[in-house]
Amino acid sequence: MDSIRKFTIYGPADTLARFGEHLQSATKPQYTFKHVITRSEEAVLAFIYEEHRKLINSSTTVTLLIKQLKDKLEIDFVITGGRMGFRGSSASSDNVEPLVQQVVYDFVLEFCERHGLTIQESKENENSETNAS
Repeated sequence: MDSIRKFTIYGPADTLARFGEHLQSATKPQYTFKHVITRSEEAVLAFIYEEHRKLINSSTTVTLLIKQLKDKLEIDFVITGGRMGFRGSSASSDNVEPLVQQVVYDFVLEFCERHGLTIQESKENENSETNAS
């Protein structure tokens, strides 16, 4: 199961600059990478979360790639792994804790709402892929 969602968040530059710091402290990713381009004051952040479910022998990895520009954030929300089918679908209802991808997604939406930011989700055009071949 692979899923890619793309978001663009618009708002004040100082609030957007704090997004990565708040995300890291609230969600505790396993791995964090940051690259800052000093000339243009842009940054690229990568947060990687892993969740292993022993009951169904399944791992899910959530990767957030955040391109921090002066007036906006471009976020790639990538979910890989997991299980599909009968065994995978039945175990998700048995969990008391929410899935890691839901926790991170909820944080992004809540942060935007709390700070009055504008968030837009980009939809991939599937017709462009079929027309290209």
